[in-house]
Amino acid sequence: MCRMRRRRLVRSRTPARCGDATAVNLGIRGFPPIRVSPFFPWEKKTAWLTVRTRQAFHPFHVTTRLCLELFGAWKDRLFRADTRFLDVGCGTGILALAAVKLGAGRAVGVDISASAIACSRENARLNGLWERVFWVHGSLEAIGGSFSCVAANVPWTCWENLGDAVTDRVAEGGALIASGFQDIQAAVMERRLKEKGINPVDCRQGDLTFFGVPPSGSFTWCAVLAVRSPSHGVPPPSP
Repeated sequence: MCRMRRRRLVRSRTPARCGDATAVNLGIRGFPPIRVSPFFPWEKKTAWLTVRTRQAFHPFHVTTRLCLELFGAWKDRLFRADTRFLDVGCGTGILALAAVKLGAGRAVGVDISASAIACSRENARLNGLWERVFWVHGSLEAIGGSFSCVAANVPWTCWENLGDAVTDRVAEGGALIASGFQDIQAAVMERRLKEKGINPVDCRQGDLTFFGVPPSGSFTWCAVLAVRSPSHGVPPPSP
């Protein structure tokens, strides 16, 4: 999938500790520091973005890191004052908040989990972004219209059940950042996106390894950036 631009992100095996660089930066090359709880109170003042996790999906997962890596690589093309951003399955709200911090004019986050929405609202308040991001507790059906940029980092079962609803929210000439699937599902994802007129332009991969005897194993996760219209597609980012 996405053979034209394919990069890998290898997750550090160094244990994360409260306050150390591995814990606060998420290991994303060239991306501003994002501090994830637990953190010391004074660290919030030096963070580009502060995220509390509560009971929401933890942003340390490699799929979140891959999405943010795409954000950083394409930020000048994706996030502008007129950008309307949608975060499907927002969890902690990290993707919607990062999009606004990178320049998106407005963002909407939607999640079926009440605790996730509460967590997202708290994180918006912590970062002073409550007036630029709106949170919706419910299904994707509650969101109308189309968006110039849509991000969905959701499990593969959600892609199978809600994939069309997600892609239908991408405006003409808009972009989709899709993640939550593994390399063995990448070809299926690419085919489904192309059937909807959304063409992949950049794909990132990262490994997540589980240690233990038994069991142990390794998964390769993917995140893809795709655009709906080739004529309005975003050009490759600068080296």
